[in-house]
Amino acid sequence: GVVTTVASMAVLLMGQEPSAFNYLATFVLLGSMGTLAFVSASRALNFGARYEESILYVEEMERSYRSLRQVVTTAMDLRDRVTGGHSDRVVELSLELGRGLGLPEERLYHLEWAAFLHDIGKVRVDEGILTKPGPLDAGEWGAMQQHQFYSYSILMQVEALREAAEIVYCHHERYDGMGYPRSLRGTDIPLEARIFSVVDAYDAMVSPRPYRHTLTYEDAVREIINHAGSQFDPQVVAVFARWAVKVSDASTRDMVEEELQRLPAGLLQLDRAHWG
Repeated sequence: GVVTTVASMAVLLMGQEPSAFNYLATFVLLGSMGTLAFVSASRALNFGARYEESILYVEEMERSYRSLRQVVTTAMDLRDRVTGGHSDRVVELSLELGRGLGLPEERLYHLEWAAFLHDIGKVRVDEGILTKPGPLDAGEWGAMQQHQFYSYSILMQVEALREAAEIVYCHHERYDGMGYPRSLRGTDIPLEARIFSVVDAYDAMVSPRPYRHTLTYEDAVREIINHAGSQFDPQVVAVFARWAVKVSDASTRDMVEEELQRLPAGLLQLDRAHWG
């Protein structure tokens, strides 16, 4: 399962030009493969264990997967130093919005792994593009857009992560159909991807980037609300706005209310039938 994901990352890294990062990341990832192989062997030996032992085993497996996540996070942060910590932040907020929209635990699980691994394909993007201190030209932008396809290709090799792969592949689609790579529109986009696109955009706006200034928290929230119905699903924006009010001071809450009042009447009205 997850071993295949790690192996795929290692193959991608080893297929690139030699560099200090690639040698280090490949070493870390291959080491993780060995750890997971040991855990998998232990699982086979303990298959017939008593219930109490099985509970302990499940807890140990959970710790192993969380440890693997930390290894992969470290490797991705080494590869893309500009967006360090991005994956962990978007996981937390994605789950917050997913729960606000009533997603069941199984779908939250897929959303969590999609949010965590959405940038894994950046191992195939040239470092000069990732860290360029200015706007990307057309060729560089095209190369950057390929990273979600690489992420999708890696995750699709793991049966347990195929739902997450679909979310990753769709998270740059737009609610109005003007996104990429397939120009999907509205509820043709998986709800988890509609959730994640809001979170990913918000975190990108409030995080430092070499090619633009960081937006303030208030300005980023305003941008999300103003793009409800165009870039973002209005119902996801409604839950995002609810979260923003909950974590904000009085002045920001007033700003959110003002921005919401400028939107067409009923645009953010929650409708579970269209959550998809």
